[in-house]
Amino acid sequence: MNLISFEDFLKEKNAILIDVRTPKEFELERIPNSVNIPVLLDEERVIVGTTYVQTSKEKAKKLGVEFISKRLPEIFEKIEELSKQYSKLVFMCARGGMRSSSISSLFESLGYKVAKLEGGYKAYREFVIKEIPEVNKNFKYIIVHGRTGVGKTKVLNKMIDLGVSVLDLEKLAAHKGSFFGALGEKLPQSQKRFDGEVFEFLRNCKTKYIVVESESKRIGNLYIPESVYDSMTHGIHIFIDTSISNRLDILLEDYTHVPPEEIEECIMKVARYVSKEKISTYLNLLKDGDLKELARLLIVQYYDPLYEVSIGKHEFEFSFTYEDIDTCAEKLSNFFFELENKKS
Repeated sequence: MNLISFEDFLKEKNAILIDVRTPKEFELERIPNSVNIPVLLDEERVIVGTTYVQTSKEKAKKLGVEFISKRLPEIFEKIEELSKQYSKLVFMCARGGMRSSSISSLFESLGYKVAKLEGGYKAYREFVIKEIPEVNKNFKYIIVHGRTGVGKTKVLNKMIDLGVSVLDLEKLAAHKGSFFGALGEKLPQSQKRFDGEVFEFLRNCKTKYIVVESESKRIGNLYIPESVYDSMTHGIHIFIDTSISNRLDILLEDYTHVPPEEIEECIMKVARYVSKEKISTYLNLLKDGDLKELARLLIVQYYDPLYEVSIGKHEFEFSFTYEDIDTCAEKLSNFFFELENKKS
């Protein structure tokens, strides 16, 4: 059987990585640009594992074969389609064990050009942790600061459209970075997936400078890789601001679709930092559906005072107040391209 390391896989011109783990494993720990064709579904893997521990290895294997055989026609069809697009099919599982070995052996015997990812996801994870500091050495960071609701993410998204290299850490982390940051996010947070996405961005980035939104070291339950965070700390810092009216419009656009019970959970996380009277006011406003006033009070009474404590930690290259997001994005993009054009 042909084994291939992830480092060598990256050198392949036209290969696809096929993850044969369960859908749940894939969702939490996927390798960017890989595809999921599970040999066992989530509940099937649980049954096989339980049988292995409680009954016997032989019985677990038999169950596994039965589960896989039912879906072999579906698996074959998907593999056949991929083989028309890619010159090499690379199978992987958690550690490069039985799941990827069995499926790669099967398709190799059928005449397909296949390989197995050596060490599976575990080896990939070790490679990413080792390589992030190395690839990160190539870049300098421009960090955009601003108070809650100022629209940093929206500005950065506009900058992407203008051709700027933007590392959207909150998008990759599936969290917006505050007590309310998980609201509206569909993916569960995963440190492994996050690190993999950061590595994928860095290894494909062609510019010297990268723009990021200001973040604490932790985004929700995840941590920015240490080398990246250190580069952000020592990067070029910019502060943007806008009217409270604009900030409220941005916040309402982001959160009006969120179920009230989820907003209430987040309000209760703020309870340890503000008075009981204020929490009662927030909950009553939520009950009445007055999200605009709720957002205004949270800005004035909680977020802005909190931000003032940390704003003095950085020296800003420049600061400005904007009224129009497009204009703001253009100004920041021009600054980016000026620096980029000066690079040696």
